Amino acid sequence: MKIKNSPLYFLIIILLGLGFAFRISSQSKTILPKNQPVVFITTLKKEPRIFENRQILEIGDSRVYTDLFPKYRVGDQLKVETTFDTGGKTLSAKIEKIGYGETSVARLSGLRHKITQNINQLLPTREATLIAGTVLGVDTIGRDFQDELIRTGTIHVVVVSGQNLMIVAGIFLALAGYIGRRQSLALATVVCFGYALLTGFEPPVVRATLMVLASSVAIFFGREVMPILSIVIAALLIIFVWPSAVGEISFQLTFAATLGIMTLGRWFIGKFMQGSDPKGDRTLKKEFLDLLLSNAAVATSAYLFTAPVILFYFGRISPLAPFANILVAEAVFPMMIFGFLVAITSLIFMPLAQVVAYLAYVPAFYFVKVVEVFAKLPAGQLSLGKGSEAMVVGWYGLLLGLMFVWGRRLNPKS
Repeated sequence: MKIKNSPLYFLIIILLGLGFAFRISSQSKTILPKNQPVVFITTLKKEPRIFENRQILEIGDSRVYTDLFPKYRVGDQLKVETTFDTGGKTLSAKIEKIGYGETSVARLSGLRHKITQNINQLLPTREATLIAGTVLGVDTIGRDFQDELIRTGTIHVVVVSGQNLMIVAGIFLALAGYIGRRQSLALATVVCFGYALLTGFEPPVVRATLMVLASSVAIFFGREVMPILSIVIAALLIIFVWPSAVGEISFQLTFAATLGIMTLGRWFIGKFMQGSDPKGDRTLKKEFLDLLLSNAAVATSAYLFTAPVILFYFGRISPLAPFANILVAEAVFPMMIFGFLVAITSLIFMPLAQVVAYLAYVPAFYFVKVVEVFAKLPAGQLSLGKGSEAMVVGWYGLLLGLMFVWGRRLNPKS
């Protein structure tokens, strides 16, 4: 019996759905008092986010905005004295570091922090931000650069996402014809888990890794596995473990990008590759053209599926964003590969890391310039859909409708 005809998928979905409902109903949250002075001791469980000259510490259901220095990291035991507003936010807190927990997560956080500092020494600010964001999952995006990324619709490329991992894993899966399908899948799996390890197994990274692994397995088995069901099962598993992921933009962008690549992206690639004979003569020019077209298909499909999420949260996007996404997609793979090498060599021998950093600088510089150029073009912004569920439903409904029509035309007998 083929897997796609088995009710196993639907049984797993039902069980995960029931488990998710139970977990939501039984989950306890740390709720801190609001609108009154409070003093408490806590251990940081999440890496602080950096925004401009502020650190954002997530503690329970609240957020503490504090100065950039002293730096805090996972494992720090803090005594906090402050007053949270109704929304669970405070801009003036008295924080005292009273200890540090030497856990495996804390040690990984310290290693990631050291690598980030090394990258900042080796590369200019924006290029270092890109490398640290795509390789380590460290969010140090400045306000101006973040605004340009939003305006050009490329913000989803910089955050740790299934699209970035999908591109890297896809390159290794493409080696199946040379080293075998099992070996290529094993290599892609090792790369994904290595990436998760390097980024400290942060929940967004683990979620992206699971999404990519599910997609990679679907590609590996081809028609024997239904890609959409594989992604849905992975998403339900992630939600079961991290219920709060449903409301996080990083998870939503990861799911949307991966779904777009696995559906519309595969259709685009199939159309682009029609007429190509994989067993025929393959010139270097043809190989290069196919690579560019494949990357363009991946970037376009990811953009079309992430655009409604970006519009929902930020309310604006450039009509030239598809072209910006296609251009920057060519830089993602070399940026991540050389970024990995910079991260590793910076821990061993900084002069060698500097040499590798020159190689990483080329795609990162290209990425930055594409974003800057497109952000300055007088194309205006589409300001619509912020906070509108109707826009999101309508956008995806239109996409799915068009894909259904295209599918019927390609398979008129189905």
